[in-house]
Amino acid sequence: MSETEIARLRDEIAEVDREIIGLVAKRLDLAAQVGSEKKILGRPLRDQRAEDRVRARLLAEATKREISPSFGEGLAQLLIEESLRRQESVRSLASLHQRVLVVGGAGRMGRWLCRFFRSRGWDVVVNDIAGPLDGFPFEPNLQKGVQGADVIAVSVPMSASAEILRSITVLKPKGLVFDVCSLKAPIEGELRAMGRSGLRIASVHPLFGPNLWPISSGSITFSDCGNSKAVLEARELFRASGATFVDISLERHDESMAFLLGLSHLCLLTFARCVAESPFDFAGLTSPAGTTFSRLSIAAAGLLADPPTLLRDIQALNPHTPLIHRRIRETLDEWENATASEGSDFLHLVRQTRMDFSGKVSL
Repeated sequence: MSETEIARLRDEIAEVDREIIGLVAKRLDLAAQVGSEKKILGRPLRDQRAEDRVRARLLAEATKREISPSFGEGLAQLLIEESLRRQESVRSLASLHQRVLVVGGAGRMGRWLCRFFRSRGWDVVVNDIAGPLDGFPFEPNLQKGVQGADVIAVSVPMSASAEILRSITVLKPKGLVFDVCSLKAPIEGELRAMGRSGLRIASVHPLFGPNLWPISSGSITFSDCGNSKAVLEARELFRASGATFVDISLERHDESMAFLLGLSHLCLLTFARCVAESPFDFAGLTSPAGTTFSRLSIAAAGLLADPPTLLRDIQALNPHTPLIHRRIRETLDEWENATASEGSDFLHLVRQTRMDFSGKVSL
């Protein structure tokens, strides 16, 4: 084996090591969240049955991959011990004696908001037509919930957000109100009306799903609805997340989301649909053909797990979606013409795209 090949393999091992440490860090963060929930419930940190399940699970995975049982058992013990240390170090935050009402708290992002605010010492109350969220106080009466809240977070489907915001406006809340809609066009009129009426209203959009880790790797947009002080208050609510803050006007928000969400969703949905309609069965392959195919397959599967109504709303409720449709058709024509050309058109298009693309995104 050449020295060059040894060096290449060591570089590959180093990359695997980074991935391992990243996954361990994520596991320990999840363990710390479990510890926080245990302290809230007054439960002991040690749970022998849970530890036994961890050992059995890792031993089974090790056996499946022809890794020695002693390694699997040792790894399980290390993870359990370090997880317990993390849980023991979790401090119960003193209550801020401030209440946040999460309207739509039983939904996916609603649950994330509930967990996030509780982890920061807020008293969290849920209002949701779907019913209570286990572990959180429930207030079925929107009026009572709004009147007793210092902050009202609206995390309902976009199709219902305008009606909820109108209902909250009538109640004249004294607390800060913000939404987390992925698009602002369906609620822009309500947001501006609330701002004109003097309410403390801001519009927020976490550019990530409820399972992002670490949160600091994500971004959150903030839009002014006519009350700049409310925007500053909303930013402070999420300061502890470590996420990147982006200020964007209500007018430009949906145009940017047409590319960030609409375009990326359509590309993945198109890929998934083409694969689904192909005459080939790729499920029989141990590893799907090619790294690119594998990555797209994972991304498409993750997107398809999202609620279909959310995927449709992101396309249907954004007034800039027709622009994306036209751009996709134009781009397909560009690639088709470049491919058919006997000249260097395709190579030129790739080089131009590579240069322009690298200047637009941060990888």
